[in-house]
Amino acid sequence: MKRAVWFITLIVVLGCGGQLQQLALETMENAQVALTSANAMGAQEAADTPLRTAQEMLVTAENAMSAGDVEQAYRLALRSYLHARIATEIAIAIREEANVQEVQAQLTLTQQNVDEVLQRLEAMKVELEALKKF
Repeated sequence: MKRAVWFITLIVVLGCGGQLQQLALETMENAQVALTSANAMGAQEAADTPLRTAQEMLVTAENAMSAGDVEQAYRLALRSYLHARIATEIAIAIREEANVQEVQAQLTLTQQNVDEVLQRLEAMKVELEALKKF
C-alpha cells in the first residue's frame, strides 16, 4: 500500500512539474512578446526603469530555467511580463497626455481667435450704430 501511494505521489509530482515547465516556457514567450510591444510603443524613452527591469527579469528567468529551477523561472517570467505591460501602459499614458496637451493648446488658440472675432463684431456694431445716427 505504501508503495502504491508513493508511486501515485511520484506520478502527480512529475506530471505537475511538466505542466509547470510548459507554463514557464509560455510565460517567458509572453514576456518576450510584451517586451517587443513595449519597445514598439516607445517605452524605452517613456518608462525606462520598468522596461529595463522586465528585460533583466526575463534574462534571469531564462537562466533559472537553464539551471532547472522551473518554479523560479515561471515567477520571474511572470514578473517580467507584468513589468513589460506596465512599461507599455506608461508609454501609452505619456503619449495620450501629450496629445491632450496639444489639443488643449489648439483649443486655447481657437478660443483666442473666437474672442478676437467677437471683439471685431462688437466694434462693427458700434460703428454701425454710429452710422445709423447720421
